[in-house]
Amino acid sequence: MATGLITGADMGLGFELTKLGLLRGNTMIAIVLHASGENITGLKSQYGEKLTIIAADITDEAAIRDAADRISDKFKQIDFIVNNAGVLFGSKYDKIDEIVDLDVAKFRKTLDVNVTGMAIVLKYFMPYLYKSSCPVIINITSEAAYLGSGGYNYLSYSVSKYAANMYTQKIRNYLHDERPELGVRIFMMHPGRMQTVMGAENAQIPSSESAEGIYKVIEGETDPKLEIPFINYKGEAMPH
Repeated sequence: MATGLITGADMGLGFELTKLGLLRGNTMIAIVLHASGENITGLKSQYGEKLTIIAADITDEAAIRDAADRISDKFKQIDFIVNNAGVLFGSKYDKIDEIVDLDVAKFRKTLDVNVTGMAIVLKYFMPYLYKSSCPVIINITSEAAYLGSGGYNYLSYSVSKYAANMYTQKIRNYLHDERPELGVRIFMMHPGRMQTVMGAENAQIPSSESAEGIYKVIEGETDPKLEIPFINYKGEAMPH
């Protein structure tokens, strides 16, 4: 069985990924904002030592560094990391001038969580992944990252997800060019339009369906060989 780390594990897709990982017999590390949440404490009661809960803000570098240090006695390696934590402010129904009325604080917060937080988590937990014989990184992004000509909704969110895709591609290039012996499989993934708090406006599938597909990618059942590995939860190539 594998050891996996999930961010944003207290609700939505992150919770489903944590739960499904445990059901599959994996040992799971769940990074959450609040360790007292009903969902995650319920899993802890059920699975005990198979689940380690870390309460930390992924944008707080010191907190993530300390968390990575604290687990060193218990874990020697991590086999897969799913950077799932993210934020989406506003609604597609907002009637504002996307330029003049831009909420700069929320714009910065969106980039901080959706991009910088992802990078901070990998900075401090990647040494554990390097020790795995089958390392996998899934960075959850979105179809909103598509650089198409139409649409202007979710401006801050879309910008952040495009940046997350570029970050993913750059570190993938680095691992391919400089550390090929590690065999890290890395994907940027659109998880589908899910029935979650974040995705409620456009929901098409339950988050459990997305989680099932993501594990097929992690476990190698779906393993696309793409120059730019932007895929959906089914392993299908996404436009970029």
